[in-house]
Amino acid sequence: MLDEDVILRYARYGNEKALILNIFAIVFLPALFNGGDGAIALSLIFSLGIAAPINVFTYPINWIDAPEYSRSKYAACLLPCIAFFAIAFIRYFAPSLEIGTLGGVEALRLSEENSGKILTSASPSFFDAMSNSIIALSAALCACSVVIITKSRFVIKTMLLCCAAGAAALALLGLALDALFALEVPAILKIYSVHSFSTFLDKTEFSYFACVWAAAFFAAGIYTFQRFSLWGVFSSLRALILASGIFLAAVSIYTAGELFKPFIYAACAVIALIYALDALPTKSNLKRHNKRIVAANFAGILKVSAPFIIYIALSVCAAAGAFYSAGAAIKNNREPSPENMEKRLIDADAMEAARQKPLFGWGGGSFKNVMAISQGDDIKNAPLPKASSDAVKALLENGYCGIALLAAAPFLLMLYIICRFGISKSGMIMLSSILALLAASFVLTPFESPSVLISFWIMMGSFIAWQNSKII
Repeated sequence: MLDEDVILRYARYGNEKALILNIFAIVFLPALFNGGDGAIALSLIFSLGIAAPINVFTYPINWIDAPEYSRSKYAACLLPCIAFFAIAFIRYFAPSLEIGTLGGVEALRLSEENSGKILTSASPSFFDAMSNSIIALSAALCACSVVIITKSRFVIKTMLLCCAAGAAALALLGLALDALFALEVPAILKIYSVHSFSTFLDKTEFSYFACVWAAAFFAAGIYTFQRFSLWGVFSSLRALILASGIFLAAVSIYTAGELFKPFIYAACAVIALIYALDALPTKSNLKRHNKRIVAANFAGILKVSAPFIIYIALSVCAAAGAFYSAGAAIKNNREPSPENMEKRLIDADAMEAARQKPLFGWGGGSFKNVMAISQGDDIKNAPLPKASSDAVKALLENGYCGIALLAAAPFLLMLYIICRFGISKSGMIMLSSILALLAASFVLTPFESPSVLISFWIMMGSFIAWQNSKII
């Protein structure tokens, strides 16, 4: 190899190493601060997001064979998210709510000057108005950098394993803190609560986080070498990665709320089925892994069929868990309890408020203020902490155009990749976690957590880059 080839390769690998470090940092570091909530975490997210375009900018300089128009493609992918961020910034200076006095009491009311305009904000706090758009833009900057910089599945696999290992470390910390909390250790009781898990204030948010990175373990695992003997299965690298994925999936179920458990079980059932198909002892599978066709006797067939039987059993158990937990969740949700009735009334009022500004909504961070006005005496004119689902909140705050701006680039890229290249086994596993979170967002609030939103974007970017990769 020529000296200049060594230098160029080292430079390119430098960009890929910086990519892995950048992605790991934006996934792991903000999660240490209350699951990504708060000013410190937002500062980290913004600064780490800015590092991604710098890495993309230097990529064509360092690598002579970089794809043409890399920077232009990167900018084109980000344009909708940049527009979303710009709109959020501009509309903050046209508030649709103001603080007025009613009967000697200060209260929020509609602004006569701006209430009729399309681009206004119902959030008087700059932090609330801009935090969601900053998180979305930073996540998009990092996710698109994965698509542009690397064409190597090995690099993507390494990146996914690093992030998943960080999530597993947080899961272990959470289990240790739970045990100490159950033992009523005084120092832990001061900083921990029954609703917390690990560094997350809300254990259900950790469940969404763990679900994404458990799928990352499984996606990387199926890319490793397949073993067809029972001893080979349990002594292989694939077994170690699978054990880590199962552990993280189990923690996700342990911390999940009742409504999210069916989504986890369903994703696990699909993943186990994909593994079963990969381990099916067909002629092509055996040849792909340099295995001779075994003799047609019971012992030989059982030996190579053992992994397939294990994965099928796991898939059936997970499917049964999904069916059982979904039935219980639907039954409880249909009960005419006061909590369920109040939730339905609040959702109806939220949708009514969303219909008043259908294009761009009321602005980021405006849900609690808009609901304080629209609900009125029903909830004692107090702001609601959060919506019942991300779908309701997104419609009220961002409207249909805002949602389209955020979804345009990843949806079109994923559609293009699927139509052109199909979906690999690893891709199907990544897609299962993406679809699980998307489906859950219609009845739950997984994207309320910045760490979950970032993980979701990174998983989408990894899926697109994996399917578009040229280097195995």
